Amino acid sequence: MITFLRVKPLITISIFVTSLAGTGLSADESTVWDNVQSNPKTTTFARYLSDVGLADALNTENLIIPWTLFVPTDDAFNKLPLGIKNKLANDGEFKRKIIMSHLVLGASVSVDGIGSGNTLTTAGGQELDLIQRENLYVKDVVVTTKDLIGSNGVVHLVECVMYVQSSREDDRLTAKLQDTFAQTACCLADSRTDLHHDALVN
Repeated sequence: MITFLRVKPLITISIFVTSLAGTGLSADESTVWDNVQSNPKTTTFARYLSDVGLADALNTENLIIPWTLFVPTDDAFNKLPLGIKNKLANDGEFKRKIIMSHLVLGASVSVDGIGSGNTLTTAGGQELDLIQRENLYVKDVVVTTKDLIGSNGVVHLVECVMYVQSSREDDRLTAKLQDTFAQTACCLADSRTDLHHDALVN
């Protein structure tokens, strides 16, 4: 599945900041890093966060601007094609790009506070659209567990590993579509025989 994101030139990062008190949710003393590290469903993402040096940043307590993490479960990583798994294991730059696509600094800390129709900017400078239907979707990926609140933000579990890239780098698109859409997004578990997945590892 290809999801097209209409993106305006990124001049400033628009942030939606909601205090913990405003969400109606109570934060415990754990950080978002604690929540990811201690969750038996997110051990792979925790390991990759450590690999790319983000554990300390996510463990900083009582931030004025909170973190929002969309964390793929271990099952999501297990469903990746072998080529993508190998690239994550051996290519530090690719791994960092994947991980940064799942981190937002400065968003509302609750799903209800974020709401549908908002666009969030990731720590890697990409933009993610949120859609509310039966479930909340970030890009084309379902949020399966929401609002794991910590002292410095929130963790939401998602069903799939996300990949966001410039349309110019997306070999699935015609030149016209590349001109129309600044960024595209996909779920890396869509297909184990996806030619685009093959292109990412070469």
